[in-house]
Parts: sequence; C-alpha cells; structure tokens
Amino acid sequence: MEYKVMVDFAPIYECIASLNAFIGKQNHNAMDAGISWIRDVQSRFAPVMLQKMKEVMKLTDNFSLSPYVWSCPEDRSVGGFLDWFDALAPGDLYEIAGRFGQTVPSNLAELRSSAAEVIRAWDTGYFSSIDPAIMEGLQQEAAARAALLNGSNDMEVYETATAGMRLYPSETLKQVIITPQYHARPLVTSTLFDEFMFTSYSCDILPPEEGRPAPALLRLTRALSDETRLFILRLLTGKQLNFTEIVKEVGLSKSTIHYHLIALRAAGLVIVHTASKNTSYSLRLEALNGLPGRIEEYLEG
Repeated sequence: MEYKVMVDFAPIYECIASLNAFIGKQNHNAMDAGISWIRDVQSRFAPVMLQKMKEVMKLTDNFSLSPYVWSCPEDRSVGGFLDWFDALAPGDLYEIAGRFGQTVPSNLAELRSSAAEVIRAWDTGYFSSIDPAIMEGLQQEAAARAALLNGSNDMEVYETATAGMRLYPSETLKQVIITPQYHARPLVTSTLFDEFMFTSYSCDILPPEEGRPAPALLRLTRALSDETRLFILRLLTGKQLNFTEIVKEVGLSKSTIHYHLIALRAAGLVIVHTASKNTSYSLRLEALNGLPGRIEEYLEG
C-alpha cells in the first residue's frame, strides 16, 4: 500500500524541536549549532528551570507531541497551540493519542500540564526572541516543498527533503507528515506510529556569514575528509548493509560508527533504506554531483 506525504509547518513545531535539540545532550556534538549555542541558551535560564526542562522532556521521550500539533484545529503559534492543548479534557487527550496508536501513560493529563509549562518557559526565555527570518524561511520551505507533490512522487519528495532517507511502503503506513526544522540541523528525526510517521527534516534557512562556505558544502567536505567515513562509503558501494554489519566490517564501537553515519547522512552521501522497522544503508553518489564546480564557485566567490 502506497503512503501519502504531507508537508506541514507551524511555529509550535520549531519551538518543540528547538527545545528537544537543547535538551538532547547525546546529539549536541553532531548539531551545527554546536556547544556555543547550548552555553548561550543555558545562560538565559535559572538552574531550577533547566533541571525541570530536563526532567519533563525525559518523561516525554516516548510520548510525541507531534500528533497533537498536527491535530490542532486552532492557531498553531506557540501560545495558540498551548492554549488549545491546555484546555483539552483528559478524554480528548486520550482520544488523540489512541487515534495514532500511541502508547498512553497513565498520568497523561499531568504530563500534558508539565510539558505545556516547560514549553511556555522555553518560549519566553528563548524561542520568542529568535531571528524572525528563521520562521519565515521555514514557512517558505514548507510551501515550496508542498508544491513539489503531484500525487505520484511522494517517495521521491520524502527522499529529497531528507537528503537520502528512502521510506518504503508497508501494509500499515498511510500518512507521512514532514516538517522542516532549523535548530537541530543536520539531524533528521522520525516518529513512527501504526499508520502515521512524522519526520522533521533539516533546512539551512539563514545564509552563511560573508566569505564562509555554505553549510551543505562544509558537511560534504568534512564527511569526505575522514578515513573511516571513506571506508564506510567503500563498503556501501553497490550493496546495502545494516548498522550491525557496518560495525562488524569497520571494527569500531557502535557509538563511533553512529557518529560517522550521522556525518555521512548529513552530507547526503548515504541512502537510509527504511522498511517498517528495518534500516539499512547504501551509497548515494548523487551527493557528489557538481562538487568540483561548487568548490570552485566558493573559492572564486
């Protein structure tokens, strides 16, 4: 059964994505924003609030807010969504979660209130003051990406948006919602339910500083500058390997291979084949198309 792709965007998506990027310590070294962004944001919040953010977001690790954002019929600004979310009766909270097949915690109403409080604090202390060009750019990206859908190219649009994630049809998957995000670049994250998948894909919205290379070019050249990553690409030439097979062939720790695959995925150098819950990798040579010309253009620019 073929799935359908829908592009969706609202400010609340990026607000939650930016909070998750800040809290998700395991991904800090892989993000373009870097540790300097983390330290800058930390300085804006009292230690007690930082601790509460970590505790609440940890509790929601296995409970995604995306189904609620997508289901919200009201204004989906940060304040508009939270007003609607806060006003939902417990029965409505459970009904939306059940519609997506999401595992429902017994303290859902309490968890909702805690999450809403933390998101409001995040919006006040950080998100409401970000460069407006970020939100404008994400809105434009979503509109441009949606315009590419023609009713028969859903898989292609998904793979292009995610720079190489190939999502195969399954018996259950019916709807894929993709959302552009800025703060967690270059990471791509997905949450899979029975019939729905939500994918947040990376977008370079702001132009680089004068004289600096574009982020996409920088990710590509960095990915190619490492011996282990080149070896992984050689292993993936002409075949698909899963994560365990790559670890075995390379002979390094799982955490190290995970880090290298993030770099290769960010550069668009691998295709991530996803069928149900099975994932494998292969080489994506088209990422190298025009590389000499792009380098020449940058050097002469």
